[in-house]
Amino acid sequence: MNTVEDGEQPEEVDRGSASSGGASLPTNEERNINDDWQEFEEDLDAEDREDFSEYESDPVETLEDLDLLRALNEKALGESPGHNNLQAYLDLKAQPNPENESLNRTIHVLGLGAAGKYIAHSLAALPFAPPITLLMHRPLMMQQWHDEGAAIHVIKGEDIKTQTNFHIESSADFVRQDSQQRFPGFGPRLEHTAEPPSYPIDALIVTTEAYRTVSALTAIKHRLGRSSTIFLLNNGLGLAERINERVFPDPYNRPTYILGNMSHDLVSTERHFTLIEKSPGRLECSKFPQVSTSRRGRHAPTLTRKDFSWTPHASHLVGTLARTPELRTLTLGHKSFYESQFQNLAAGAVIGPLSVVFDCTNDLILYNYNASRTMKLLLHEISWVIRSLPELQSLPDLDATFSVRRLEAIIVSKISKTGKNISTMLQNVRAGNRTNIDYYNGYIERRARELGIDTPRNEMMLHLVRGKCAAKSRELNNYIPFEDDY
Repeated sequence: MNTVEDGEQPEEVDRGSASSGGASLPTNEERNINDDWQEFEEDLDAEDREDFSEYESDPVETLEDLDLLRALNEKALGESPGHNNLQAYLDLKAQPNPENESLNRTIHVLGLGAAGKYIAHSLAALPFAPPITLLMHRPLMMQQWHDEGAAIHVIKGEDIKTQTNFHIESSADFVRQDSQQRFPGFGPRLEHTAEPPSYPIDALIVTTEAYRTVSALTAIKHRLGRSSTIFLLNNGLGLAERINERVFPDPYNRPTYILGNMSHDLVSTERHFTLIEKSPGRLECSKFPQVSTSRRGRHAPTLTRKDFSWTPHASHLVGTLARTPELRTLTLGHKSFYESQFQNLAAGAVIGPLSVVFDCTNDLILYNYNASRTMKLLLHEISWVIRSLPELQSLPDLDATFSVRRLEAIIVSKISKTGKNISTMLQNVRAGNRTNIDYYNGYIERRARELGIDTPRNEMMLHLVRGKCAAKSRELNNYIPFEDDY
């Protein structure tokens, strides 16, 4: 498969069909339709990439040259323009262009764990802060919100900082006993309705557990579209691809994704909307490339184009996060972000599963010989897979960056900082909940299968954690096995 980076204008691509199907090129009568590859002419990020050789473009051909080539291609292919592909393209062009729409400053937050509440609290503390809307999926959570003063409290040392300027909305239809049941409003003046609204969401920050993200986004799918921007906060990998597969299969109507990870040490308290910041960290983020494919003919190779440009809503969202001092946001290039993210992935694929298998706090992994030995054997497989990934081959010092010794040093450093903490994966297992292991060890397994690499230890850890999680869930739910007698 040939890959074309954003900013390049290969001779064959600019003249090609806008569709991913095998239809031929538009005729002269359809010349008023812009070519699909011209959709990204106004690249908001072009000035920042002028120094990179991979974005150097070839001279643009004249209109007469393009017309002549289209006519020659139509004659050579002997096919008429595909009606279905043309209609799909017209439908795409008829959709509102997010760059021409007025910018909505409202930021929605989906997922009210410690990270979600901390980000919402930090954004609300800004001077001239944008409107912040918290999405809640249960009536009980809305009631707790008002019972605790309709505010988020963050404890830093001896100080308690409180923010109250939030709006709340339902993120899903609540379970009803009958079709006529309606939920009352919440708040001193019943100003918050429990019925989910339907207006579009332009900027959304998602901090839910990875295994819950697909179902959470499905509930508000009708409010998200091509003009929306979704910020995915997750230390694992593969979540954006899973969302595309399950929630937004149509590439022409997918939102823009921003990937992020957060290193703040946050602890929840007994009060749902109060948390403790034990130590500050930083928020790293990067634009997830939007991928489009096209073919010039039935037997022509498929061309893949990656768009790294920023939409206005994406720039607004990341810009707002960047001016929030508590978050210390750092915007990275795609390759630099993945270098950091794969290091977090390796650490999560070792610390979490080992803490579950040995049922121990993080620090005991270093003091248990068998656990330490298992960690090194597991790192050999993880290091091999990461260093074999095709998208990382252009990174400088790839072998040194993801060597077993380097990854082990990173893991030991993280364990030393967390001390006697219990990993999130172990907490979920003890509570009988699902874990995010599919986006750590599961991602390593999927990529290893693509590369033809055997990872038996990583696969074993994956099944051990899944099995222990299922067993604990059955135990907590008073599962009693029985056999039918026939």
